[in-house]
Amino acid sequence: MAKKSVIIQTQSELEDVWSDENCPNLSWGFIEKDLEECFRDDGTYVATYETLEVPEGETMCFTYLTNSGEITYHLQAGEYGIRPSE
Repeated sequence: MAKKSVIIQTQSELEDVWSDENCPNLSWGFIEKDLEECFRDDGTYVATYETLEVPEGETMCFTYLTNSGEITYHLQAGEYGIRPSE
């Protein structure tokens, strides 16, 4: 997992949850829960999150049971969960 940092302005931004179309079975959010946890000495607010990394040469599979059977997701090597740009 890689840790990423993003400058934010509001508590609402901090509570944002996003998904990755290449990994539709998971969602991501920031590690911090309160805006004050993000305050920096320079007056900005910086929130952090971790992505999911599948190493080169490997794959990762997730299988879920649903009302209609099983769904399996196969992830190829790469980084998943990068927060979309505004």
